[in-house]
Amino acid sequence: MSRMKTCALSMMAVCWLACAGIAPAQAQREIALNSFKGSNVWPIWVAQRRGFFAKEGLAIKNVYTVTSTAQMIGLIKGEFDMVTTALDNVVAYDQGEGSPDAPKEADLIAFMGGNNGALTLIGRPEIKAFGDLKGRDLAVDAVSTGFSFVLQDMLARAGIAPGDYKLVPFGNTGARLQAMQGGKAVGAILTPPLSLAAVAQGYNNLGEAAHALGGYQGSVAAARRDWAKANADTVVAFIRGYRSGLAWLQAPANKQAALDILRAEVPETSAAGAEQNYAIMVADPQGFDAGGKLDLAGVKRVLDLRRQYGPQGKPAADIGRFIDESYFERAAKP
Repeated sequence: MSRMKTCALSMMAVCWLACAGIAPAQAQREIALNSFKGSNVWPIWVAQRRGFFAKEGLAIKNVYTVTSTAQMIGLIKGEFDMVTTALDNVVAYDQGEGSPDAPKEADLIAFMGGNNGALTLIGRPEIKAFGDLKGRDLAVDAVSTGFSFVLQDMLARAGIAPGDYKLVPFGNTGARLQAMQGGKAVGAILTPPLSLAAVAQGYNNLGEAAHALGGYQGSVAAARRDWAKANADTVVAFIRGYRSGLAWLQAPANKQAALDILRAEVPETSAAGAEQNYAIMVADPQGFDAGGKLDLAGVKRVLDLRRQYGPQGKPAADIGRFIDESYFERAAKP
């Protein structure tokens, strides 16, 4: 075949793919993303399975963590490119207030929102009210980071002082639920779908953090500041892929397919549990952050709780130290 015919056929193939809505294959950059496995990463699973990340030239390698300590140390050391985590973890490790084993020179930023955490205080079957938690052990991921401050604030609002209970670190939501199942703790902050599964097993919902605290920035996407700066186009592409996944997830016509994706990623989720997850995270306007944008009022609430329950004596840090919305602003442009 002549070179001219070969070129002509190649041009015809590209035109046919374009008309059919199929993008020509392109090299994809692999991104190591560390997350807590749960419905908080639902838009990411959608973006992977529906090809939205691939369209942006990305291949996401999911790595699931057992504890925030392992997650944040791994991010600081460069074992992961990005994480989805509690905003308070970003603040704590940036300020050198995380695990004593973590490098102290961390410069971290949250570049995209996620959700309010969908945090629920769950008690064992015999725990019927806040007062039943007095003198008991409560399971947390880590004592001085993450959602432990949310738990402490919910308890304080119920009139329970810090000396009336003991916080015991166990790790992620699954580990905290196992601690309660094994009788090692009587209460914990849990997130979907395990919070819903626990209630179905006879555990008690003692309160929703969103109702107690109002606005709260729970989950965010974060990275090292230097890595994000050196890989700005990749960060923007990730945000675009996520936003496409979130928009698809929130379209009512895609509900059943979305439920199928959740149950495929978290097989222990029942059909009823998937429906409840959808109601909390997708149908509720207070679920996923609109368009993936950070909730600045919620960010401020995170800093206020750390100032109240975290290490004392440090001057208040500016919000701008921990977030960088420039990547989101680029990604959100048409």
